[in-house]
Amino acid sequence: MGRSKQGSWNRRRQPFTYTLFALILLTLVGCQSTSPLLQGRAAGNVPANAELAQSVAESIETLAQSRGQPEALARSEARHRRLLAGHLPQLLDDATPPRPTADVEGADALLDPEKLSRVTPVVRPRAKPAGLERAGIGLPVVARLPAPQDPNAPRAGYDLPATLVVQPGNSRRPPGANLFPERPATRQPETAPDMAIGMPGARSVCCETALVDPDAVAQVPTAASTLPVAMDLYAPLKATKATGIRPLAAIANLVRPGRFTGEPRIVFLRPFDADKTPVVLVHGLLSTPGIWEPLVTQLLADPRIRDCCQFWFFYYPTGQPVPLSALQLRSALDDAVANTGLTHKMILIGHSMGGILSRAQVSRISPTRAKKILPGVSELSDYNRVRRALIFEPRTDVSRVVFLFVPHRGSRLAANSLGALAIRLIQLPDTLLTEAEYALDHLAGQESRRLPTSIHGLSPHSRFLRALSATTPTVPVHSIIGNRGRGDGSAGSDGVVPVRSARVAGAKSELIVPTGHGGFDHPAAVAEIKRIILMDVAQQQASRGTPAEHDVAPTGRTKPLERANRMEKTSRIRPPGTSHINPRED
Repeated sequence: MGRSKQGSWNRRRQPFTYTLFALILLTLVGCQSTSPLLQGRAAGNVPANAELAQSVAESIETLAQSRGQPEALARSEARHRRLLAGHLPQLLDDATPPRPTADVEGADALLDPEKLSRVTPVVRPRAKPAGLERAGIGLPVVARLPAPQDPNAPRAGYDLPATLVVQPGNSRRPPGANLFPERPATRQPETAPDMAIGMPGARSVCCETALVDPDAVAQVPTAASTLPVAMDLYAPLKATKATGIRPLAAIANLVRPGRFTGEPRIVFLRPFDADKTPVVLVHGLLSTPGIWEPLVTQLLADPRIRDCCQFWFFYYPTGQPVPLSALQLRSALDDAVANTGLTHKMILIGHSMGGILSRAQVSRISPTRAKKILPGVSELSDYNRVRRALIFEPRTDVSRVVFLFVPHRGSRLAANSLGALAIRLIQLPDTLLTEAEYALDHLAGQESRRLPTSIHGLSPHSRFLRALSATTPTVPVHSIIGNRGRGDGSAGSDGVVPVRSARVAGAKSELIVPTGHGGFDHPAAVAEIKRIILMDVAQQQASRGTPAEHDVAPTGRTKPLERANRMEKTSRIRPPGTSHINPRED
């Protein structure tokens, strides 16, 4: 009897429970789908915009009052960022299409949100090298720019630094404007727009809003005072796919170069800029462009480098024969120059084996010298890759080369038992083997029919390496050499490359750094790389006869020539623990 009553009570309670659950669910869904601001706009509640404008004005005033007080500034900036991030979809709509606002104008300073596939706010900045961030007004974001037609763009597109600058205002959209363009899935959909009184078909927006390049716009006037524009250059560097190659890809590209995805190519960190000098970074054996992130991070922390340079990366499988990789670098540079119409000369920076590839770009191996590498190679067709890899002329669009820990005369590690094991593991692609087999059949009677791998090419016994090291580069070159301190002078080593192998006769400068083979981001090495880059940019501008009146950029920043000249007066101070040998400059 008790069970019957209990069951009857449960049956009577079920409709009430379901109804209550449904009401709670509908309430939660409604709260999550639209914010109070959007709900107010949907109901035609114009004061919602006024409320946001008032909140923005108050946060800017607090920012202005906190200047000079680091802790208070950090708190007020965090609140300002959270406020803007909480209304990001609406504010991005307000910034579309881009238009001059708060003295910000110019195609190089304004970004169009409609062209972006993703906008990621940076609400909480992470620890980063000094120079990559700036406290101030606005919300820093990572702006993903698709570039499907750009052959040198990262596969996922460019990750650009941007700042959403918002100030109270009363701008209105003209009739017929695209108020709510399609947005990526990361943004919440907007509801129906408010209708501005007296302007049918237009919407009143709460604020003057612009998505700006924080490196082009350093400050903006506000009702409180002129404030710096917030900047975060570190977040885009961490997000970019230009250097974000999977670590395990380095191993795969060494032992299975035939499975390399796509063709070896030049990848740009940012969209091409015709006014900046390309700095081309070439990684070495068992590496990918990801190794350059620490160095590029430190270089970009210097505004002088950002003003004058753009960074390009060469990505290639490292198990191939060294001459073939050098040929692929030559072809990739040719393609990048043709695609961009480049007029500035490039600076090449190569690490380890990448330095060998870079040296080949500014050297000449004649048919006579190539015979010492492979007798009869000059008899091959001009289109044969073996011939083109061993007989070549120097490029004329390179101004300077920096060698980082480069084994110009080879490394014993490539000739020992570990190197022999690596050679056995490497499997070259069938297409390359077929072409090499044809070449060897054409040149009957050769000592060995085995095609050399990259490990062979780094041995002190490599014929190609000997021939290349006997050439004189046609442009100024600089050497940065590692020495772990286990030997003095030429007896030293970075653990992989002996000092004597890393030296180049006739180098304009040579810096020995107390570090190992991967220490190209050592502070002393970074300072030397900066000095060389800025000196080269200054000399290129001088050779082009850049007028003095053009030394100031339109955004008010000093252009690289003036800054590079100032750099020359202060950059020759040598960091402790380093040594300069043959510190000549051209």
